[in-house]
Amino acid sequence: MKQFRARSSLIYSTIVMGLCAVIGIMVLIGGGWYEARPALGFLAALAGLAFAAYFRPRVDVFSDHVVVVNVVTISTVPFARLESIRTRWALELVTDDASKTSAFAAPAPGAMKSRRITPGETGGHPEAPTLIYTNGPSSSPESASGSAAHMVDDAFQAWRKGGEAPSATLTAQPADASAAVTSPATTASGAENTLSPETATASEKAISRRPNWLSIAVLVAGFGLFVLSF
Repeated sequence: MKQFRARSSLIYSTIVMGLCAVIGIMVLIGGGWYEARPALGFLAALAGLAFAAYFRPRVDVFSDHVVVVNVVTISTVPFARLESIRTRWALELVTDDASKTSAFAAPAPGAMKSRRITPGETGGHPEAPTLIYTNGPSSSPESASGSAAHMVDDAFQAWRKGGEAPSATLTAQPADASAAVTSPATTASGAENTLSPETATASEKAISRRPNWLSIAVLVAGFGLFVLSF
């Protein structure tokens, strides 16, 4: 299994959560619980937002399906139903029934960054046409959306050739993204991988969606503490 998550999101969210914890402890020690309640509530909400919106979102690429973890939903896309990969605004997977899911973890580059990267080639598999639809800065491996798109496309082409497992080494490392090779076991952050691609294929819609309960719980807890602190 390969995992994509923008490096900047991982770094910034970790910094924000760490600062919230340190500042919260300092405020609590300096002013006591009663005086520190408003600040602690704000810091809890800020840390919860950083976790749910920037730390947790990712794209998990397996040998025969993709799991897109967004802020409040988790989507499973089997390769058997995948029709195209688009990157105009973010990584977007389109299936044979016209269903779509976008990855919050893999946005397209902004105008300034687009000028600094080379438009990506959408090829790379002469014997099998690529699924990547958009050609330009957003589909370049140097961008977050393009890097995730090529990761998904590589795994799809390997699956189409006969179930061959995708390469354990990512060929292109974008400046703003990170890719990690992990075991196929269920990750400790949640049961994202419990739905099999066969179940998704047999369902009425090609894309199976379910709530991202961990992120929802963190957001509710953080903003609940913020409201109760006043």
